[in-house]
Amino acid sequence: MYNLGAGGGQPRHWEPPPRGASWPHVMLNAFYLLGRGYRKEVHLSPGVVAWVDSGGFLYIRDSTRRLAGLHGSGGGPGEPERLPDDEGLVEEVLRVQEGFGADYAFTLDYPLAGSDGDARYRLWVTARNAALAYQLRVRSSTRLLIVLHYRGEGELRLLLGMLARELRERASLRLDEVDGFAVGGLVPYRGRPLYIVERLVEARRLLPRGAWLHVLGVASPVNIPLLYAAGADSMDSKTFVIAAAKRLWYAPLEEYLTGRLPARLEARGSRLRPADHCTCPWCAGFDTLDEMASEPKALALHNLHVSLQAARLAAEEPGRLLRLYAGRGGRLGAAARRLLELTRAAVSVWEHR
Repeated sequence: MYNLGAGGGQPRHWEPPPRGASWPHVMLNAFYLLGRGYRKEVHLSPGVVAWVDSGGFLYIRDSTRRLAGLHGSGGGPGEPERLPDDEGLVEEVLRVQEGFGADYAFTLDYPLAGSDGDARYRLWVTARNAALAYQLRVRSSTRLLIVLHYRGEGELRLLLGMLARELRERASLRLDEVDGFAVGGLVPYRGRPLYIVERLVEARRLLPRGAWLHVLGVASPVNIPLLYAAGADSMDSKTFVIAAAKRLWYAPLEEYLTGRLPARLEARGSRLRPADHCTCPWCAGFDTLDEMASEPKALALHNLHVSLQAARLAAEEPGRLLRLYAGRGGRLGAAARRLLELTRAAVSVWEHR
């Protein structure tokens, strides 16, 4: 579940969350929680595990914030020495996350853009922000996941070096003592699974053994098995909502991998009987996909069901799914074959978990 209609273009029918879905985890964004208060104000059950992103990219794009001008609609990247000091925003975001009762919170990060000098500065600010969040944390039950932005092994090594120094100086911590990490900045590459897989493999090699690794924003039913195989422990996405808004119906993963159905179908005009291919309660209520197209909420709930089902299959049968992917053509097949090459070369990412 994503944002629960609190913002970001999410449909208002997510608020309150639909009954009967039984999701144990929800992703929200601190940017949209400002001024909304605690869980009851977004109709979130105390039993649901809340993951609260920092909203870093949104703060940068918001022209009313002091980060505007660094990236996006607020202006160009600017010169590093002229960038504003945003340590106060780190604490502001953290207090929103803690005040909401986040079980998992993501540190305030800067997307990479601009010149090499600007990228190096953004890497340092991301490292500084993460260490500062650990220094300022009050609610020990909120696990802080450090967001990592990098475009290759060299930038990741540089970022981890900066992070190790900042953590030591500000919070007296080592890299292997933090709660976990999250790889960000991958959304622009969601159509390039090989690129994403390579970044995750790099993270698994360079992060401390056993570190928790989350992937931000790129999960979909067809790539979830690859994300797990490449080393991810958890992931999130709102593509199931976006697809439903476009009246796209996700095929269950087994239907896709066996060639019975494409990965997604246009629901409008389709005479396909959804209940013949999917066992979710939302598909059972419609005779055809064309009928289902008139209910984007039901489409979204079906798409979420398929995404969670793919995650369960990936956890239960990672090897079988990876081999099935490797036998396919296209970008997903190329990414799967690359992972199998790494496994045969005895540098499997699973050894680093």
